[in-house]
Amino acid sequence: MNLTSEIKALGVEIAEQARQRTKPQDEAPPPTEEVSCVSEARSQLHDADAFLKAVNETLDEFADDLNRHPRLTALAALGIGLAAGVVIGYQAR
Repeated sequence: MNLTSEIKALGVEIAEQARQRTKPQDEAPPPTEEVSCVSEARSQLHDADAFLKAVNETLDEFADDLNRHPRLTALAALGIGLAAGVVIGYQAR
């Protein structure tokens, strides 16, 4: 059995398993409490004050590691800058 036939056999097997795992139609809707928590989290996602508070808490938590590893500090700064850009861009709309 060569590589191509193995890949085709795996493709057929995966497709068959996917057909067997169809979702049942009688699933219950998510609880309203969970839905309200998700919507609250989404509204806080683009709140600049909540974002800055979370960033400050995270940086305080990892301050020792950031002091010891300058590359980690640079990656953290890049990530914070990208996330800040998303938050600011969302608010500018």
